[in-house]
Amino acid sequence: MKHIATVAALLALAAGTASAQSSVTLFGIVDVNLRNVNNSGVGGNTTMNNNGLSSSRFGFRGVEDLGDGLKAGFWLESDINPDTGTTNPNGKFFARRSTVSLMGKFGEVRIGRDLTPSGSYTYGHDPFGVIGVGGSANIARFIAQPTFFRSDNSISYIMPKIGGLYGSVMIAPGEGLVLPSTTNLARKYAGGRFGYAQGPIDISVAAGSTVVDATGGKFKTTGIGAAYDMGVVHLMGHYYWDKLTTAGKENRLSLGLTAPFGAHQIRASYNRSDATGGTAAWNANDASQLAVGYVHNLSKRTAMYGTVARISNKGAATFAISGGTPGKTITPGGSSSGYEFGVRHSF
Repeated sequence: MKHIATVAALLALAAGTASAQSSVTLFGIVDVNLRNVNNSGVGGNTTMNNNGLSSSRFGFRGVEDLGDGLKAGFWLESDINPDTGTTNPNGKFFARRSTVSLMGKFGEVRIGRDLTPSGSYTYGHDPFGVIGVGGSANIARFIAQPTFFRSDNSISYIMPKIGGLYGSVMIAPGEGLVLPSTTNLARKYAGGRFGYAQGPIDISVAAGSTVVDATGGKFKTTGIGAAYDMGVVHLMGHYYWDKLTTAGKENRLSLGLTAPFGAHQIRASYNRSDATGGTAAWNANDASQLAVGYVHNLSKRTAMYGTVARISNKGAATFAISGGTPGKTITPGGSSSGYEFGVRHSF
């Protein structure tokens, strides 16, 4: 007990010293659900899963006031899988974000691993936040591209909001990486997002380009999105043009809404993936997804939720909701349906 008391005292002293120099916050989200997925030609599978309402995570962030309006900050954020107690499987402990920043009236300069402008854009225009059985990422053809949502080795500038105008740009050097690589996810990326948000209206455009192989092949993405808050209903949608120069093109459409009433919220979305710009066989591989969800907020930090969704494939497309029977692939052109019920708690 004496050893425990000594350690506790030292930790308290260290925390007090740190807080005297800057503000440091421990934060996180724990989201666990029971999920069932049924795929054509495979059958059903039930799992304990994660990330139905929000992505599970924990992290540390802090800010130090340097005077004259200048601040320094850091942000370290890791994925967690509450059902198994594991973290990101690709070896990156702070895979969600690991950045250091300088902030002031000029905006923010941020360095490290972070969401790309073209990736962060999608989150704001999807009522399911791209995750869970209803997320728009379920039928995104090029989601395996390392910079689809985040980039290593990045340098970003986030402009201060002027009136309703906002924006950010990011570059990430390839660091001399010999491509293709199956072990190092570093890629040369450049992208930006700019928009206008004032009152009930939010509209933005985004674009990104990533070198994906040693011959100069690129993954390019361009999108436009908008949201309108009517009070009783919040409408949103986005349209993306994706192109992988070594494969083909994809157009992605997402339309959705959220309807809050008291402690409750209804979520719904329609997503479509159209393969274009390739052979007749490639162009036939389209898919669509319908999703409806319900959220009951027990408090500001805790919520219960349920979601149902169905993917309909065409041609040889094999999009499926995550959580299907391991080692078995959906029948090409078949359907994938799923539901989940879970609890989310934030701290």
